[in-house]
Amino acid sequence: MTTLRLISSMATKPLLADLVALFQTHQPEVQIHVESVGGVDAAKRVQAGEAFDGVVLASDAINKLIASGHVHAGSRVDLVLSGVAVAVPAGQPVPDISTEAALKAAILAAPTLGYSTGPSGVQLAKQFEAWGITETIAPRIVQAKPGVP
Repeated sequence: MTTLRLISSMATKPLLADLVALFQTHQPEVQIHVESVGGVDAAKRVQAGEAFDGVVLASDAINKLIASGHVHAGSRVDLVLSGVAVAVPAGQPVPDISTEAALKAAILAAPTLGYSTGPSGVQLAKQFEAWGITETIAPRIVQAKPGVP
C-alpha cells in the first residue's frame, strides 16, 4: 500500500476531502493523508524542510516555495480560482459594490473591515494600496491571526 502525505491551507480542506474520497474509490491501495493548517504555517513547515508528497496552497505561496527550492519547479498545477465575497451584519443595508468606484466608497464608509491573512486578504491589501486608502482604513481593519479561520 502506498501512502501520500499532503499539507494544505484550511481553505482547501473541504475540496481536498472530496477529491481524496473520489480518488480512493478508484485507487483504494493508495492512502492519502491531508493535514490542513493555516497557509502561512504550511509554507513555514515546507520551508523548514518537513517532507510532504504534495503542497496545496495559494499560487503566491507556491511560487515562493518554488523560488526558494522547496517545491519542484514545473510541478505547480492550478486547481481552482478563489473568489472574494462581501458580507454585512444582519439588518444592515447592503452596500452598492456594482462598480470599482462604488466598492471603494463602500469600503471607505464601512465602520469596520475584516479580512484574512490568506490570499484574498493579500489581494485586498494590494487593492487598498493601489487605491491609496491603506492609511485611511487601517484603524478600522480587524484581521484574524494566520491559521485562524
